[in-house]
Amino acid sequence: MSRALTLTTLAVSSLALLVSGWTALRLHQTQAEDRVITARGLVIEDGNGQARMILGAPLPDPLRQGVSQGPRPSPLSGMILLGADGSERGSYGTADVGDEATLTLDDASGTTEVFKVTANPDRGATLVIKHQNSTGAMLTSWQGKPELIFLGDNGQSHYLRPSTPNTPSAP
Repeated sequence: MSRALTLTTLAVSSLALLVSGWTALRLHQTQAEDRVITARGLVIEDGNGQARMILGAPLPDPLRQGVSQGPRPSPLSGMILLGADGSERGSYGTADVGDEATLTLDDASGTTEVFKVTANPDRGATLVIKHQNSTGAMLTSWQGKPELIFLGDNGQSHYLRPSTPNTPSAP
């Protein structure tokens, strides 16, 4: 009986060592420097549990105080920055439709894009700077020629295009 108990103990101990070694190897592999994490999304929260950054493919719909404001014009993959109240404060990503890359910064309420850069491989680039009162400026090459457009608070647009009479000449 003593010999059977010794062999059983030896077998169980060997199995335990084998499982422990395999577990240690797997743990080391998951902590290796060249490890790649594959995921559809990642949410970074602050100390209060409020989402502050979202990485995703695709990203969720625009948020205002943590509530969805309806669908985006096109699915967007990239990163969203959120304010302390859960409102979207900016994003960087690529659109699934139109192949555009965009970078936006929003006002504190998350309702107005006050800074936006859009790049499209077929249509050029556009930079928009806007105030909450709807005044702003846009520099674009969207139509194949550079344009500078100012929008006043009265809704009037003022355009500057090269080779037009209202374009100031270079010094």
